[in-house]
Amino acid sequence: MKSLKKSLVFLILVISNSVFAASVTAVKNNKIAINLEGQTASPGTEFFVVNKSSKKVAIVQITQVKGDKAIAEIKKGSAQVGYSLQPRSGGTSSGAATASTDSYYDQKLNSRAHTGNSFGLVGGYLMNSMTATFTGGPLGAPYPVTASMSGSGFGALGFYDYALSPRFILRGMGGVEQFDVAGSISTADCSATSTCNVKLMYLSMYGYGRYNVTEGDYKWWVGGGYGYLYALSKASTVLRAEQISANQIFVFSTGIDIRLSTKSYVPVSIEYGMFPTSDSVKASIIYLRAGYAWNL
Repeated sequence: MKSLKKSLVFLILVISNSVFAASVTAVKNNKIAINLEGQTASPGTEFFVVNKSSKKVAIVQITQVKGDKAIAEIKKGSAQVGYSLQPRSGGTSSGAATASTDSYYDQKLNSRAHTGNSFGLVGGYLMNSMTATFTGGPLGAPYPVTASMSGSGFGALGFYDYALSPRFILRGMGGVEQFDVAGSISTADCSATSTCNVKLMYLSMYGYGRYNVTEGDYKWWVGGGYGYLYALSKASTVLRAEQISANQIFVFSTGIDIRLSTKSYVPVSIEYGMFPTSDSVKASIIYLRAGYAWNL
């Protein structure tokens, strides 16, 4: 019996050593160099990369083999020199078990890429609109004038995401944005012309709450928030200077975060911003935003 136990222990050790024999010898440009150390491999073969704590941290695919050396491309995750390799199809007794392992591993990668905090930069294209009602005409014979104006502008902002949970995210964002609209009326009541305009450069600050509807490589989210817009520069043939200072805006948004790797993604969103209305002015913005972000 003792000899049988010793044989089993010896057999387990031999199998373990053969499974984890291959090792990473270099990492560069999303590729790794491998010392196969007796393991067989051919182009197209996939391996798990296993760290020193025996946790799977990446999936790689062999692209070149020469003798006992090989080159592989990192498909998911990240690798470091000294990490071991395990055949992706090995270590399971059935196809179902392999699928289960891969699914669990993919979930871990998704979690690493999308449930933590992150920061990034976005550029925005703004479609602006405003309707202003004011009094025109000569003294003694005033009449109401309504100017409908529209236009576009650009913005550049930075943001920081704080994850309350994998689904709920708080976002803070700040930068500069243009609000530029123009339109024509039939009378010369816009600073003695028929051309009405409002040209503003805002220092914009936003706070959002977001909910991730889906997770994975394409994370779709919906949310809403509040913005404070401070006019850094202002010019208008419609509004008086004292009417232009700081504004509030309420924003409703949806977007997709497109994962590039466990460390980065591309945020894309479309948003609708509505200024509080008054008796004289109504305004809104449609935002199209895209950028680049890093997971922390």
